[in-house]
Amino acid sequence: MMDKGKGFTLVELLVVISVIALLMGILVPALGKARNVAKRTTCQSNLRQIGVAFRAYLDDNSDVMPPACEYPTLISDPNDLGYRPPITKFLLPLLKEKQVFKCPADVKDYYKNWGLSYEYYARMFSGRTLSTTRFAQDGIKERNIHVMSDFDPVHPRTSHQQEQNFRGQSYSKGERNYLYADWHVGNSKNQD
Repeated sequence: MMDKGKGFTLVELLVVISVIALLMGILVPALGKARNVAKRTTCQSNLRQIGVAFRAYLDDNSDVMPPACEYPTLISDPNDLGYRPPITKFLLPLLKEKQVFKCPADVKDYYKNWGLSYEYYARMFSGRTLSTTRFAQDGIKERNIHVMSDFDPVHPRTSHQQEQNFRGQSYSKGERNYLYADWHVGNSKNQD
């Protein structure tokens, strides 16, 4: 005869499976959020390192900003008229590690295709000092002047503000990390 005291009943097994499924349902979103926070933190750390390299470059070049290309997608053939190299050409010798230019949330493979996940606002700074830009002339503080940012708003939103692109359209899906002219990193355009 079988001893009925050993083993699980079907009901007990279903309860255990239900509890495990419930715990998985609770943990999976938390792990996704933790992964996103880790990507944002790594990206911010990369931008801080880039900021240190910028400062070193400026110290060596009389505070004149690098004459680099703005977008990774605009990097052209060095033989073309008006060629401007990517910002990596100016900052990589000071950083020694190319991976700093890769945002871990780069979903469009900018780094893979062009060696850079970040956008440099060259049209505002290229070949000028910060004090000669229209920002300084308008009295905008360096803590509100962004020098570089993620190429796309790839990080989950942390604020209620919606970022707008150059056409005034709102991004509802994400935010960028910004490197500011006072060399701090943040995720909002206005730091006041």
